[in-house]
Amino acid sequence: MVELTQHFTDANQDHLSVQLTDYGILSVSGEDADSFLQGQLTCDLRKLDQNNYLYGAHCDQTGKAFSIFWLYREDDTVFLIMHRSAIEGSLAQLKKFGVFSKVSIEDVSDDWNIAGVFGSKAASVAAEFDGRVIQVGTSPDQYLLLSQQPISTDYPQPYWDALEIERVRPQLSSENIQAFVPQMMNLQAWDGISFDKGCYIGQETIARMKYLGKQKRALFRLSGKVTAQVTAGTQLEKAIGDNWRRAGTVIMAVNRTDTQVDLLAVLPSDIDTDTAIRVRDDDASLLEIHSLPYQLG
Repeated sequence: MVELTQHFTDANQDHLSVQLTDYGILSVSGEDADSFLQGQLTCDLRKLDQNNYLYGAHCDQTGKAFSIFWLYREDDTVFLIMHRSAIEGSLAQLKKFGVFSKVSIEDVSDDWNIAGVFGSKAASVAAEFDGRVIQVGTSPDQYLLLSQQPISTDYPQPYWDALEIERVRPQLSSENIQAFVPQMMNLQAWDGISFDKGCYIGQETIARMKYLGKQKRALFRLSGKVTAQVTAGTQLEKAIGDNWRRAGTVIMAVNRTDTQVDLLAVLPSDIDTDTAIRVRDDDASLLEIHSLPYQLG
């Protein structure tokens, strides 16, 4: 187990570089790439150019997400960076509909190395990087680095995941594929959902949840003590009087030590942050719900 400090960086470090081995890349190219993806993804492809990125989700017809990704453009090809374990589902769904468009859809994960850098001096490191740089922080303090050559880094994936958990920005892995509508994972707070771009697969459910006020679950950060390792898909319980009842599902988790965990979980959207939460089958565990660092739209 990788032991992490209580905070994602310590006072003596101005940046951390992280090898993102859990991430992979899908590429979509061809003359219909933009129009095809516009009808498949929650984000608005009209806002994507050579110098920015989009955050979004790829959903099935019921609005449940196959994957969450960062989207960027390189010349005439659009790339989706997502958790490697989510690639299979998204790739199959995209290819299913891609036969009706002039597009080529490929898993190009093995062609690229992906790293991340964050911290107060991350911008300086990113500026010197010989490869593709994508700023994904809300301020210039967090970047994705992509290269077809090996990238030298200092830390493993959990350090990046710890930052994403602190910022309550999820990545979806195979344990929770087609389980949640994007709003249940707070993608609207990160501009990951366009509500005015027109139709796309899953749009009806997503729009109904927004405009009819039917969102009953949301993503929260929790932390506390456990006696066993917590992973994506782990079930949580909440205290109701002297009893415990099902509360929600873990989306991401970083086990900071053998007994301390930090995680993101989908819980009832109206849950009281004072509610006691534990890991199912771990009676000695106890988790605290943190207030969100942003407003949900």
